Amino acid sequence: MRKRLIIFVIIFLNIFVGRYLYIKAHPPLMVSGFSSYADNEWKKVIEIVNKGSSDVFLQNALVNGKEPPIHELGVSRSNHLVIGSGLDEDPNITYHPIKELAVHPKLSTEKLRILYDQKDREVIKHYGIRVIGNEIPEVITIEYRYMGILFAVHIDVRER
Repeated sequence: MRKRLIIFVIIFLNIFVGRYLYIKAHPPLMVSGFSSYADNEWKKVIEIVNKGSSDVFLQNALVNGKEPPIHELGVSRSNHLVIGSGLDEDPNITYHPIKELAVHPKLSTEKLRILYDQKDREVIKHYGIRVIGNEIPEVITIEYRYMGILFAVHIDVRER
């Protein structure tokens, strides 16, 4: 009986450690682009996508390693991405405190097409993070949790 317990514990630990290592090696949050505001060079918007299978919980967004005065999660319930121009004028894009909403896994192309055809304005289709710092952003760091594991992604947002 003791041997079975030891074998069970070893198998459980191997599965747990293997899953942890796999998740760490394949972070779910992907940055698909960023944009700047022409009237304010301290303001950036980063489009994010959750390519994982579970929700991502944002923790913080840092500008050049410091917490900015404004960092918020933008969500779009239309086909307008949360990047580019016209974000503030679009009534289907709203901004929330960064920890308020989870970032759901990316919807399939088929599901997005069905929602667009139905003119759905309830389901969140796109996510972005807007930061306004005290200095011109060079690197924006997004800290988040996925399946209880803390991650950070660093984005070089210097104009090239």
